[in-house]
Amino acid sequence: MPEKAATPSPRKGLLLRLLRWLSWLLIIVALVGVAVYLAFGPAHMIDRLMPPPPAFPEEVIEEPAVAAKPAAAPPPAAIQHAPADSQELTILMLESIEDIWGEFLARADYSYKKPKVVIFRDRLESPCQLKGTFSGPLYCSGTSQLYLDMGYLDDLQKNAPQVGDLARSYVVAHAAAHHIQKLVGVVGWFRDLNTDLGPSQGSESLRVTQELVADCLVGSWISYARRKYAWLEPEQLDAALKAVRERDAARAGAGLPPMADPLDLPDSAARLRWLNIGIDSGDPRECSKLFTVAE
Repeated sequence: MPEKAATPSPRKGLLLRLLRWLSWLLIIVALVGVAVYLAFGPAHMIDRLMPPPPAFPEEVIEEPAVAAKPAAAPPPAAIQHAPADSQELTILMLESIEDIWGEFLARADYSYKKPKVVIFRDRLESPCQLKGTFSGPLYCSGTSQLYLDMGYLDDLQKNAPQVGDLARSYVVAHAAAHHIQKLVGVVGWFRDLNTDLGPSQGSESLRVTQELVADCLVGSWISYARRKYAWLEPEQLDAALKAVRERDAARAGAGLPPMADPLDLPDSAARLRWLNIGIDSGDPRECSKLFTVAE
C-alpha cells in the first residue's frame, strides 16, 4: 500500500505565516525610513537650522482709528507740549502705542496685548532673573514686563530740556517696541537664530539688529503719532539720541546702578537711519529688511 503523505504541522504553518508578515513589516519600515531620510536627512539640515523670519503686518493703515466726530467740528490741533511729569508722559505714550499698534496688528490677524508696566525710580532689584540692582528702561520678553525708570526720564528732561520731551518719548516707545517684537514673533526668531549660530558666530551682531528693528518700529509709530503730538519732531531725533547716550554715560559716573539695557548699542547713526526708514515709510514691513543683516 502507498504511504500516506505527511500532514503539515499546524504549528509550522503558523510560523511560516508569521515570517511572511514580518517580512512585509520590515519592507514597509524600510520604505518609511527612506522617505524620512529623503525629506529630513542631511541634505535638508541647513534649511532647518535657519528659522523663517517673522512677518510684520501686511497692510499699512492710512490713519489710526479715531472716534467719530460731528462733521462741522474742525480737526483737533496737535498737542504742542508734553506733560512735565514723566509718569504722565509715559501713560500718554503707552496709550498712543496701544492705539496705533492695535490698528497695525489687527490688520494682520495679530492682537495687541498690553505689557505689564512696572514704574520705578533709579533702582530696580533683580529684574528679568538678573542678579543685582539696575536702572533704566527694560523689557522682559519672558514675562512681558515693561520696566520704566522715572528717574532716568526726569534726567533726560532736566539735562536736555530742548529735546527732553522727544527723548523721553523715544525711550518709552523703544522699550515698548521690544514688546511689539515679541507679539509678532521677532524675539523668538532671534533667540532661535542665536541658538543655531552658536556663541562664536555673532551674538552681539544679532542684538544690534534687534535694537535697530525696535528703532524702525518706533519710527513707524512716530509717523502717525506726530500728527497728534507736536513734540515728536523727526528733525530733532539726532539731538534726542545724543541726549540719551550722554545721560547713559553720566548716570554710570554718578554712582547710580548700571543700566539693565543700555541704549548705546548700536551707534546713533545706525539708530537714526532706521528710525527715519520707519518714519518715512510709515510701514513696519520695511523693518523686515534688517533680517537680511542677521542672516
